[in-house]
Amino acid sequence: MTDIQALRAKVEKLRTDAEKKADPVAKAEAALAEAEAELSRKREERAREYDQRTVDTWQAEAQRLADEYRDGMRSFMELLSEEPWFAAFLKARTARWAHVHYVNYGKSAHYGATGEPLEIHVPNVGPTDSPFLEVILREGEQIAKNRAADYMDALEAERDRFIDGDA
Repeated sequence: MTDIQALRAKVEKLRTDAEKKADPVAKAEAALAEAEAELSRKREERAREYDQRTVDTWQAEAQRLADEYRDGMRSFMELLSEEPWFAAFLKARTARWAHVHYVNYGKSAHYGATGEPLEIHVPNVGPTDSPFLEVILREGEQIAKNRAADYMDALEAERDRFIDGDA
């Protein structure tokens, strides 16, 4: 047997061996593809089921969250009104607003008495006099946004678990 004949025989034997192994691989690949298709179908079915459940209940959850907001704000206002620093802030803001009103009142009285407009600067009250309140608002909003994002992450995780069949 020549070298070429030996190589041909070797290639033929390898080809025969490969064909014998190809059939089980093809069957395993087909079974895998079928299992993946079934898993995908089940996931899609569970996703539709979860989404329908959300459609059926979202208004109640939205109302619960609105009530939670209202109750939280009521509680916040009750607690806030008990804070000495807030009482001091209210005293300062009340005086600021009273000052604006009284300056306008005085200008009106001057015009009524003399017929001449009074050129006087009315204080700008602005939304706040204190950057401290801006810090409270900014930080409070950031914390609230983070908590809301955590709530939504938990909902998404619950949906994913349901779709995966783990719930």
